[in-house]
Amino acid sequence: MTTERVLIGESHIKAAVKIAQSGEEPPGKIHIYSDTRTQGLRLVVQKNKASWVVKYREWSKVVGYAWPEDERPLKAASAARELVPIVKGLLDEDPVQLEPFLVARHAGRDNKSAIAEMRPVLTTWTIRECFAHFIEARTAAGAKKPIGGKYIEELNRTLHRPELAKIVDEPATLLKRGQLEKIRDDVEKSKGVSPSLKALSNVKNVLTYCCTHQSGKSGLDHRDMWWNLVSSDKQVKARDRKPEILDIAKTLVLAAEYLHKPLPGRLDGKRGVRPNVFAAFFWLVLTCQRADAGLSLLRADFYPDEREEGWYLAAWDEGVMKAGKTHVLPIPPRAALHLLPLLEAAKNSQSKWAFASERGTKDKDIHVNRSAPLALIGRLSAKNTKTKGGKEVAVDLFAENNIAYWTPHDLRRALTDVMDAAGIPGGSSAILAHEIKLSERLGLDAMSDAQRTEWQAQRVAKITRLAYGNPQHLGLKKRSMKAWSDAVLDALEALQPPEAVELEATA
Repeated sequence: MTTERVLIGESHIKAAVKIAQSGEEPPGKIHIYSDTRTQGLRLVVQKNKASWVVKYREWSKVVGYAWPEDERPLKAASAARELVPIVKGLLDEDPVQLEPFLVARHAGRDNKSAIAEMRPVLTTWTIRECFAHFIEARTAAGAKKPIGGKYIEELNRTLHRPELAKIVDEPATLLKRGQLEKIRDDVEKSKGVSPSLKALSNVKNVLTYCCTHQSGKSGLDHRDMWWNLVSSDKQVKARDRKPEILDIAKTLVLAAEYLHKPLPGRLDGKRGVRPNVFAAFFWLVLTCQRADAGLSLLRADFYPDEREEGWYLAAWDEGVMKAGKTHVLPIPPRAALHLLPLLEAAKNSQSKWAFASERGTKDKDIHVNRSAPLALIGRLSAKNTKTKGGKEVAVDLFAENNIAYWTPHDLRRALTDVMDAAGIPGGSSAILAHEIKLSERLGLDAMSDAQRTEWQAQRVAKITRLAYGNPQHLGLKKRSMKAWSDAVLDALEALQPPEAVELEATA
């Protein structure tokens, strides 16, 4: 066997055809031209044939002939090179489809038309329809394993990722392993390991559900659930960031400073921190709740505790919290004195939310997004370096003030340390756990003012009864919340008097 590594051109094709026509190569001898431009492409002369071959992994596939000219003719090296990535993709996804593609291609179709022609016309569900059915079935009354709003959001986030754009409206039965692996890798490259793993898991869960419950409509066959073999060798690295109380207080001071002026280096003249975002951020610092759940607080569900002067109660329905149970959290008097002016300044009279978004409208009432507090940290620490025309320069205020980078989610680890130091080992669980059942759905939007007032009075009474139904439980929460909020506020007031934080009320 003779192999030449060359940039295959017209002269090599003519030489190969001449050898094939003349039969000059001895029986059993092979002459190979290996292309230096396109990996895997070869022009092989053997047995009176000059064959274009794609060598890929364990495969060597003949895709056409320079000779004989009446058998799948492929005369130009450029045409052969165009076939290589298509052939490799088909071998990755479904080798059985290669032959139908070649048949169509050599029947005169161009590459795109040949690919389309080899695919059967299917009326089974698309990927999008599979996701829709999964959500509808798992949220229906009587569902065996119902899913909540947070998981639905995560499913929709996966469905609308740009990495899935090319396959969501294709029949699910046409999805190939190579495509799913590419989606996994592309999401990891653009967004990171955690979003990649979530996207992969969501697609696999949806396909498995539709296969096992609606095989006929989805077209998926339980005998070939290949997607369950697609995995990842990556894992999300556990975070161990634990902000010091002093760093938390410094961050609050910095954020308050830029309520009335732009961040250094920013040229738009706008204040660096919005009042409603600052209020939301301060709230998360003092309560240590997960951002999305913590900010999904109705104004009606934050009110004075009639059984203990100065204290407030905050409550979240079970559909909001991750554990699927209602959470009632007591807010100490000192923390409430700091929070109430911020809540008042951030209030939107047309919104039902305690932390209304400035992007909300009467028809679309939304609260501050969970990403806003993280973005606040990003702007202060110059991790959000978006500039205009390259003229702005983001300044790292964290570095200037010797603050170690942290995020709102890291507060939960700091909370545990404070609870241990205060001799309340179960305190963090009390603040973060969700044990109390409420089972009450909201219909505020459809109520009249009189109905809303009556509903709120009844709801407050019910939540209060539930909260005090286990005095030891609420007592532990109160001790824990007081220890945590005092630690933060002691550090804050040592840096800045309480009256120094002033906000302008929003509309």
